[in-house]
Amino acid sequence: TIPSGGIIQNSFIGNFAVINRDSLFGTGGYVLYPNNQMRGIMYKTTDGGETWKFQVPDTGIHILGYGFMEFVNKNNGWAYNTSGTGIHTTTGGDTIWYTGIQKISNKIPVNFKLFQNYPNPFNPGTVIRYEVRSQSAVGESEVRMIIYDITGREITTLVNEVQNTGTYEVDFSGTGYSSGVYFYKLIITAGKEVFTETKKMLMLK
Repeated sequence: TIPSGGIIQNSFIGNFAVINRDSLFGTGGYVLYPNNQMRGIMYKTTDGGETWKFQVPDTGIHILGYGFMEFVNKNNGWAYNTSGTGIHTTTGGDTIWYTGIQKISNKIPVNFKLFQNYPNPFNPGTVIRYEVRSQSAVGESEVRMIIYDITGREITTLVNEVQNTGTYEVDFSGTGYSSGVYFYKLIITAGKEVFTETKKMLMLK
C-alpha cells in the first residue's frame, strides 16, 4: 500500500531503484506545505512492495518532483528532476520514514477515542493514534482529522476517508512548519452520531 492522504497531494510511484527482491526505493508525487510549497516524495519498501513508507528528502532546494532515481547499494543513491537538479544520499535517506494512515489492530474498540500524540514534544514527526468503534447498523464511519495552528487556522487534513472499526495511526510531519503549538481534531460521523475531540501537541525544532 502506497501512503496517501494528509499532506500528500498526489501519490504514485513512477520510478524505481531496486536494491534486492525485498528492498526498493521509488519516487513520484508530492506533498504540500504552507504557502503552496510543493516537495517531491521518496518511497521505500523492505518487504517486496507489500507496504511502503515515504519521506520528503529535501527541505532547502524545493524540488517539486523526481523523475529519475538510482541506487548503487542500500545507502548510496541519487534522485533528480527533469532539469537536472537533484539530491544524493550516502545513508539510505533520512532515518525518519512515514507510513501515512495505518490500521494497527482489528480488535473492536468499546468507544471512539483520540490518544495523545507521541512523541510530544516532537521534531519533526509524530504519530497520532485513534480508535473507531463498531457501528453494526452503519458498518463504516466517516473519519476526518484536521491539524490547526495556534491561531486556529486549518493547515492540513491528515485523514478524510471511510474506515471500518479498529485502531489506526497516522503520521504528522512537521517539515515545512515552524516550531510551536498545534492542535489536532478528530471528527467521526457514524450514522446520526458524531464524535469530536481535540488535543494539543508541541513541535520544537
